[in-house]
Amino acid sequence: MTKKIAQLAVIGFLFSISTIFPREFRPGQIPNGTVNSCQNCHIDPAGGGERNAFGKLVEARFLVGGNVTWNPLLASLDADNDGVTNGEELQDPFGLWTIGSAAPGNSSLVTLPGSSSSNQLSSLDINFSGMTPHVGQKLFLRVIDKLNMKEVGRTEVPSVTASFNVQLNVVLPGHSYYVDFFTDHNNNGFYNAPPADHAWRMELNNAVGSDQLNFSHNTNFTDIKWHYLLTVQFSGMTPHIGQFLELKVEDDLTGREIGRKRIETISSAAFDIAIPGIENGREYKVEFYADLNKNGFYNTPPTDHAWELKFTNSTGDFNLPFAHNTNFKDINWKYLYTLNFSNMTPHLNQLIELRVVRNDNSEEIGRTLLSAIPGASFSVSVPQIEIGHDYKVDFYADHNGSGQYEAPPTDHAWRLTFNSSTGNYVANFTHNTNFTDIQWPNPTDISDDASSLNPNEYKLAQNYPNPFNPSTKIQFSIPKSGFVTLKVYDLLGSEVSTVVQENLSSGIHEVNFDANKLQSGIYIYRIQSENYVEMKKMVLIK
Repeated sequence: MTKKIAQLAVIGFLFSISTIFPREFRPGQIPNGTVNSCQNCHIDPAGGGERNAFGKLVEARFLVGGNVTWNPLLASLDADNDGVTNGEELQDPFGLWTIGSAAPGNSSLVTLPGSSSSNQLSSLDINFSGMTPHVGQKLFLRVIDKLNMKEVGRTEVPSVTASFNVQLNVVLPGHSYYVDFFTDHNNNGFYNAPPADHAWRMELNNAVGSDQLNFSHNTNFTDIKWHYLLTVQFSGMTPHIGQFLELKVEDDLTGREIGRKRIETISSAAFDIAIPGIENGREYKVEFYADLNKNGFYNTPPTDHAWELKFTNSTGDFNLPFAHNTNFKDINWKYLYTLNFSNMTPHLNQLIELRVVRNDNSEEIGRTLLSAIPGASFSVSVPQIEIGHDYKVDFYADHNGSGQYEAPPTDHAWRLTFNSSTGNYVANFTHNTNFTDIQWPNPTDISDDASSLNPNEYKLAQNYPNPFNPSTKIQFSIPKSGFVTLKVYDLLGSEVSTVVQENLSSGIHEVNFDANKLQSGIYIYRIQSENYVEMKKMVLIK
């Protein structure tokens, strides 16, 4: 063997062992990493060899100079698609831990982020009694995590008996939940607000695992605003096995995002993705893409493969089949900003409002509002982030309870900044007293839009005042007589009020909208006359 060949052989051998043998330092670069050691990332407990789902994710996107970069984004993902994030499995749900810090959470609860058969999910048992008034009726039940207000599971009982039990494996220790359920009292197959159907809400706070709730029939009904489940049924996805897939659902009328789901690794040709939140009788748009070039981001087809589907829901729960094809569409994918809040105890039950603004053009790309902060820790998300831009995130807690923003220290307000170079972006915020006057847009008594109305054109003005409590004025113009509808929808896409539904003469019109019976939040008002349709948002703050 020549000297050169021998050198190449040594280099090849060294390269092979560098890819096979474990890096003993890496378990120390993730929270509680020593609990499972090399098995966190490798199928072989001793390390080396083939990586599991978490190891492949880290290798693809979260290795810098051979070191694991543990951060909020990696913590927020679910490598093994078992319904529990990487951070939850390692006892650091928000990705706050740093190298050298004490191990977070409870090490006895640590599970494998790369194995779908290993997680902390435990059972919730709900024991029903006294249900005689509903014997033979259907019961529908869902569980919502208060941390992010996302549904974590649902089930139904086809025929109720006087006493029965419902069990779901959805509970994470330390989390708090809403448990919503209703009986189809009018037997029409859909949810109707009480008293047409009978509905209730229970709470499970600070779950410990294998939790139980007891419910005895009563007439303390609650409108739980039930929504239905969309299941996208994929088939023929063989060309994309091993790639990740992102999917989102939007209300086609309002443009509001209903929900989104990300699968880190497509493991089979056929699979389902379920998204709760659709309403009966509404039109929806479903967009999704497979990361064909495996660069971690969306690229216009054919670099990545992307599709759009549309459907009208008329069945309640809806199954939408999709068979792989080459009818690609550029869906101009937008990413998601998520902010995790911690130590917000001083503001429990206060209103909090957040908005995201793009720096280069001062465009507000989205906002969210919680009428009551649900706990010391919680998360909110805003979609429509574009990659590679700088943004500011302004938010405030309504500390004095006035229902609108006032400069600190009257209200408590903060500003964060970020660059969306990673696509989806996750940040953490821990309560502090470094307040900033964010100059939140104040309510106005005069609508600039209204002053520009022209009776010779169709136009919908911004309501005024906005925000409002409890009433506001809406102006619009129509160039010719005709039938006009003006309706108000909540952010779930449900109609909450019909303001106008009649023949009107041409010209400028003004109507009053009274929201006395509605809760604080963002609403959408929509006008239609012949082929003209326009929508705007308004904010009710009580």
